[in-house]
Amino acid sequence: MTPKIINNHINEMRREFPLSSKFQLKILLQEWLKTSGNTVGDLKGKTSNPKPLIWIKTNNNLYFIPFDTKRKGVELFVENEDNKYPWVIIPTEGEGNLTKVTNDKDGRAIPLFYMYKSQ
Repeated sequence: MTPKIINNHINEMRREFPLSSKFQLKILLQEWLKTSGNTVGDLKGKTSNPKPLIWIKTNNNLYFIPFDTKRKGVELFVENEDNKYPWVIIPTEGEGNLTKVTNDKDGRAIPLFYMYKSQ
């Protein structure tokens, strides 16, 4: 089930029907970047929403991107995908658990990009 982009936002996906590759994720995010949306999901007037919006399953690992992931972060993530930088799991800021995903060439968190490995 391919997610749709409606009114500058990606429609919420179900965990049971994730994207099945990094390539599919990159294509979806590139399509969303053609819109004028500031967050991947519709926050409906809220300032944040950590609820999962996009689900990805690759190499038997399940990941999610929440509604409040921002344009600037997505731009950097997609650029890093173009450069074929690997995904790495790093500590989640303020939490210390190893669930945050980045593809920064130096293994640092990407500002305003929120992606996590599902527990």
